[in-house]
Amino acid sequence: MKPLSSDERYQELAEKWLNNTITPEEKEAFTQWYNFAQDKNIILPENYVSNEKELKARIFSEIENAISAKDSPSIRRNYKWYYAASAAAIIAVVFSITMHFTSKIKVTELVVAKEIVDKPSVYTPKKDKPLVPQIKTVLLSANDIEPGDDKAILTLGDGTKIILDDAQNGILANQGGNTILKAAEGELIYAFSNEINTKLPDVTSDDIIFNTIETPKGGKFQVRLPDGSKVWLNAASSIRFSTKFAGSKRQVELHGEAYFEVAHDESKIFEVNTRNQTVQVFGTHFNINAYEDEPSVNTTLLEGSVRISDIRTNISQMLKPGEQSKLTERIEVINVKNTAEAVAWKEGYFQFHEADIKTVMRQIERWYDVSIIYEGDMPNYRFGGEIERSLSLIQVLKVLEKTKVHFRLEGREVIVMP
Repeated sequence: MKPLSSDERYQELAEKWLNNTITPEEKEAFTQWYNFAQDKNIILPENYVSNEKELKARIFSEIENAISAKDSPSIRRNYKWYYAASAAAIIAVVFSITMHFTSKIKVTELVVAKEIVDKPSVYTPKKDKPLVPQIKTVLLSANDIEPGDDKAILTLGDGTKIILDDAQNGILANQGGNTILKAAEGELIYAFSNEINTKLPDVTSDDIIFNTIETPKGGKFQVRLPDGSKVWLNAASSIRFSTKFAGSKRQVELHGEAYFEVAHDESKIFEVNTRNQTVQVFGTHFNINAYEDEPSVNTTLLEGSVRISDIRTNISQMLKPGEQSKLTERIEVINVKNTAEAVAWKEGYFQFHEADIKTVMRQIERWYDVSIIYEGDMPNYRFGGEIERSLSLIQVLKVLEKTKVHFRLEGREVIVMP
């Protein structure tokens, strides 16, 4: 491998970044080099912003010029830069916003890195003048709200409640032949106990014990079920399940959103019951979004196969990997280009594609445990891109304010304004 000090190496990394083949380590090395080498800023004409290929060509051109100028300090020293966005923001993309207007489509890319979240990154100039964002309000850091964390409540079969974020790691309880363990990094494990099981009779329907794990707003948690299946719970969600799956089915009940990695067992179908829907699997990976305030119940399949059934009509539909079912009045199946969007929350991101402001704010509301209030008519913008869920609320709102949507934070109320 060529040494990192070589201009040729950085040229190679730039090409790999533009082709989406760069590794995280290479991206970090390239960004560090660029930040150290110069404080270069980029201004994009409107025709570049509206065309992805031209946008990439423009950025790449700037990178090439930067490399060429490395051996000409006088050129770099005398060049006058007018705008605030560094090329590092282009490289370390966190969030982009696409605005759609009803009369015609106009696209503006706003790229924001976590380190410079307070600064606009790329502007579309009008008549050779930079576009200055009009911020109606000042979001004060003193009012900031931290992001969610590992928080959940375990309710045992006898009604006993255990606050999992307060509980120490280790054995919490014994239920239905299982030892319940709290492990590190927000995981609850139901470990089958041979010692306990030898003292128990065969399980009948009267002996079945149900447990419930519930995350509040601003919480998430992971559980390993008695059969070895793994479930990740998003904020404001709950799952109810038996401590020992008896009979021919492994049934769980879900409210909210969860990602499942189901342990394979041909003798027992794994079944998830949600709002108006049943999902049946033998062993697979999928995500279910079944929040009551969402317009549809969305099931996204990443691996294996599942059967979606509308319990109101008994109509069912099989899903293949890369497909998503949307249940409203009926089941609609669509192909999704990027299944990562459905599970971005599990990986620590908000990710949107053609989402309206209310869809975006519902996720903000759950993760930061806030109430959302709308003042005035909301503009018809569509949002696309991703942003880290580890950012504070004000950092996220400042990113969103790059559009013509503005916010006022009053306690735990977020007022959304046009």
